Amino acid sequence: MTFQFENMTDFFNMGGYAFFVWASFIGTFICMFGILFQSLYVSKKIKQGVEKETVRAQRIMAARAARKIKQQAKIKEVSNEPKT
Repeated sequence: MTFQFENMTDFFNMGGYAFFVWASFIGTFICMFGILFQSLYVSKKIKQGVEKETVRAQRIMAARAARKIKQQAKIKEVSNEPKT
């Protein structure tokens, strides 16, 4: 196996193109980490929104059930009243 570079200094110098090579690596990693953090942030927000919507739906269902019970109680009262 043969190596392209004689020593580590030559490797980091990249044949005179070190600035461009290492800048492209750094730029790529910055973009990749930015995408990772943005994805995690959006995922967290979506999960919070789903949780919030679930709680809201449960509140609505409970309110509907309570309203239905009230209506049934009113119907029973009206049907149990003596007719004059």
